Amino acid sequence: MSTINEAQSTSSNKEMLDSPAIGGIAGLAKKLNVIATTGLTTQQVEAYRALFGTNSMPVTKMKGYLEILLAALGDTILLVLLAAAAVSFGLGYWQDPMFGWIEGAAIFIAVFLVSNISAFNDYSKELQFRALEASSNQDERTSVLRNGTIDLINPADLVVGDILVFQGGDKVIITAPHLLP
Repeated sequence: MSTINEAQSTSSNKEMLDSPAIGGIAGLAKKLNVIATTGLTTQQVEAYRALFGTNSMPVTKMKGYLEILLAALGDTILLVLLAAAAVSFGLGYWQDPMFGWIEGAAIFIAVFLVSNISAFNDYSKELQFRALEASSNQDERTSVLRNGTIDLINPADLVVGDILVFQGGDKVIITAPHLLP
């Protein structure tokens, strides 16, 4: 019954919720064994978490250092410098095998250093961003009705069937409507 929450379709979502198959908010609460005045019990929370899983977004795979380095080496200016280094290295060695290769090698070393410094900076920014995001997610709180009281919990601790108490500025993200009965 994934049609209960179609993106950007408020009127059709409301029609589906009010349909005889679901029976409105009261019918949905009954299907989920939730008492609207008290919310879920601690036992229900544990059971629903085991049944439906956690309320978290999948973590995106972080780019590795080598992948970031290769992207940095794809910069047009660095590619031109690499070509110039190869030409300089070859011509210099051909003209003076003893010392002619030094300019080309210096350009290669400069490109190596610039690309690695750029990749290291990007990689460390990515690590810092992920740490900041994790810290920010731990600080979030939402109001939920459980065991007859309103509690402030982390959104990651929400389960299917929780009754949310909305306040101004709260955001709602539904990522798995297909889990609804």
